Amino acid sequence: MTFALRPAIREKIGLLFGIAGASGSGKTFSALMLARGIAGAAGKIAVIDTEAGRSLHYAPKPGEKGDNKTTFDFLHLDFQPPFTPDRYIKAIRVCEDAGMDVILIDSMSHEWAGEGGCADMQLAEATRMATDRKTGEVQEWRIEAMTAPAWKKPKAMHQHMMSRLIQTRTHLIFCLRAQEKIKIVKKANGPGTEIVPIGFQPICEKSFMFELSGSMVLSPENPGAPDYNLPHKLNADLQRIFPDGKCIGPDAGARLRQWADTGADRPPPQPIRATTPDHRPNADRGDEEAPADAGWIVQVCHQLTTTKDGNEWLAVLRSAALACPTAADLTVITAHASVKAARAKAPPEIKGKIDTMLREAAMRLGVPPSDYSPGDTPIEG
Repeated sequence: MTFALRPAIREKIGLLFGIAGASGSGKTFSALMLARGIAGAAGKIAVIDTEAGRSLHYAPKPGEKGDNKTTFDFLHLDFQPPFTPDRYIKAIRVCEDAGMDVILIDSMSHEWAGEGGCADMQLAEATRMATDRKTGEVQEWRIEAMTAPAWKKPKAMHQHMMSRLIQTRTHLIFCLRAQEKIKIVKKANGPGTEIVPIGFQPICEKSFMFELSGSMVLSPENPGAPDYNLPHKLNADLQRIFPDGKCIGPDAGARLRQWADTGADRPPPQPIRATTPDHRPNADRGDEEAPADAGWIVQVCHQLTTTKDGNEWLAVLRSAALACPTAADLTVITAHASVKAARAKAPPEIKGKIDTMLREAAMRLGVPPSDYSPGDTPIEG
């Protein structure tokens, strides 16, 4: 890939807009009002609902049409747990494939703190890491020690989800829960500490709200109105559309769409694809046991065959094999001709490390280690 410089011009963007708030703050209604303004009178809106159908409170009665004042016309996707980052991407893809103009996700908080979300994934990983391999017993004292390393996989999955969201051109609106939080600070005068309330904070990964095109937090004391005393990301243009303390009006969505459409034409919308931390392009086929994609294998093998450093070669293959979530993936990697050829060039001491690494990967997947040797001789268990 070559780099090129060109004159900078403003381009149209796909909106990524976040609205957070506690119960009763009006976030779902405000988001639907924005969505209708962005989509226009004839535009299609989809709601990905993780809140047990609460968005249906704003749907019209059977045989009626939404009046865009108290009810709205939209398609509804009932999103059940587990709320993993990859399943959010798959749900969004379903809406994109159906030709939606605006997709509203209510709530995005479940991706971080819901059933099967990142927090649950971290706890499960910490428990796994604290489990004695011989006895199968969980060593409770080790769970806390594993807290930090157990976040590696969930955070990686979240970041890959964010990279997919940022690449999309479909307009996305995220609703998030919020809760009141405090912080403990040193007293200004005298020794000791004191508790200071910091107001409602979104329930999500700490950087999520600031990676969006714009975001705000609503307060139940003034439903439907952004509160600039709470976390928000609104540039000068967006502050004119969403003034501090003023309820979001019916024209806000159209103005937001006009802001997003200011600039040069953008490419056609690109459907976002599910992904996993191992960058497997074929992992979004809907098959939880999908084997590694051939393109991904070529990418790994290219790295293996272009490096002369045996330790670097080992690091590449270790990352690939240990990222395999299924036995099928490990089989594809270790049986691939390019992998065998690359291993053949490795010095003897590196081959020994490779065999040990593959044996550990096989044991992790609960399959016979002898099935996963990239060489001509099976690995001895």
